Amino acid sequence: MPHVKVEYTTMTLRLIFPVLLIGCSGPSDRPADTGTDPQIQDAGAPQQDAGAPQQDAGAPQQDAGAPQQDAGTVANNRTIWAGPRLTFTKPNFADPESPEAQDQITSLVILTRGSGNILYNIVEEVGVNRSVSPAGTLWAMGTTANLDSLNFQPLKQAANSRMQDLPNQDMVLHLVEENIYIDLRFLSWTSGQSSGGGFSYERTTPSP
Repeated sequence: MPHVKVEYTTMTLRLIFPVLLIGCSGPSDRPADTGTDPQIQDAGAPQQDAGAPQQDAGAPQQDAGAPQQDAGTVANNRTIWAGPRLTFTKPNFADPESPEAQDQITSLVILTRGSGNILYNIVEEVGVNRSVSPAGTLWAMGTTANLDSLNFQPLKQAANSRMQDLPNQDMVLHLVEENIYIDLRFLSWTSGQSSGGGFSYERTTPSP
């Protein structure tokens, strides 16, 4: 009987020992099967997705810049008439209501003069207002070649209140509402109240 017990114990140890080996090897294999690499990859995916809105958020910045360009285009949209020059003359004592005594530059600006005083725009005025006439226009000494450096004022102020000194001097006429600039040179000017109101000038016309 004691001999049998020894064999049983030995056999039992032989069976238990492999089990212990298998049990010990199990935990060492788990880190390889359950590594943290998948977690790192999953955590990285939202970072890439989160980057997409940053690109989308940049698009409105480009769109917001477009109006600035459009605004800049409207602000500088001016027309300079450089077509052939025509000469206009209003004789002394000619009726300012007659078409022959009117220079119809555009539908908004038609210049004439009474028996004295300065020019006025019959489209907007029935007579002269020295502080603004001709209404809808501004004037400057010089030519359109130096347009950006000119100082535009109403006609009386631009002439320094000496209309009789204007013949043979270059001026630029600005049609304000239409943003048109015209080179103009007075050729004659009859001075004095009730002296007839004659004048003449040559000016550019629309470019071909």
